[in-house]
Amino acid sequence: MLYTTRLTLNRTLIYVTLIILSVILLFPVIWMLSVSFRPNVEAQGTFPSLLPSKVIFDSYKNVLGNLKFVRCFWNSYFVSITVTLLALVIGSLAGYGIARFNFRGKGPVILFLLITQTFPLVLLSLPYFVLIVKIGLYNTFTALILVYLSFCLPFTILMLRNYFRDLPVELEEAAMVDGCTRLGALWKVTIRLSGPAMIGTGLYTFLLAWNEFLFAQILTDDWSKRVLTMAIYSLLSEFNNDWSTMMAFSMLASLPIFVAFVFLQKYVIRGMTMGAIK
Repeated sequence: MLYTTRLTLNRTLIYVTLIILSVILLFPVIWMLSVSFRPNVEAQGTFPSLLPSKVIFDSYKNVLGNLKFVRCFWNSYFVSITVTLLALVIGSLAGYGIARFNFRGKGPVILFLLITQTFPLVLLSLPYFVLIVKIGLYNTFTALILVYLSFCLPFTILMLRNYFRDLPVELEEAAMVDGCTRLGALWKVTIRLSGPAMIGTGLYTFLLAWNEFLFAQILTDDWSKRVLTMAIYSLLSEFNNDWSTMMAFSMLASLPIFVAFVFLQKYVIRGMTMGAIK
């Protein structure tokens, strides 16, 4: 009886703690949603309430009714999806080569990929800017795709390499005995067995490109090339900020990531944990 009571008390304590932490973590999202449905005057009040006094949709109309803002959605989707696909294709080939073959300099290559993940990207902003301007790619999607790919690709290679390393090599050998080439075995066996890793890595790569602001700010200028982060930043001003429209913009920008994580959560967890034990 005492054991059952103690177990119930421990579970209750755990649930209460999890609820409190969930409320704390979700409060910024709840506040962002609340501000997006209220007039901007009310959002700028000294002590605004959690719930809006009047629910309006003007902020969402301002975003979806503005062709410049809608174009920014398309730009972000195009750049992020392109970076994700290129990172997965190149990363799968490089990760497979590092996982399956022994070659001179393999250790330094892996070390270099790890070091790139610890290097502050802000220090690369000036070199990237000078390079992009000199090769004539300033204010183009190509510049954003190449730059985003440069810091997303090392992560993709490392994650897929860890996953490929744990897959039985006998499956590929059996496929090659049946007539597959090395690339055929990679596509028909390894890639198809690596669905969770591809989804998890791809989603994280998409998130990096989707949320990037620094390089989008310094490598593009025209509204036709701006992405969502720059469009949201444009709503800030020195004397008056349109918080309601900004929060509506942020909610719409967060929606694809939220939906993706809800429906692909199990694949993301499997993809991020497989290969992390060895």
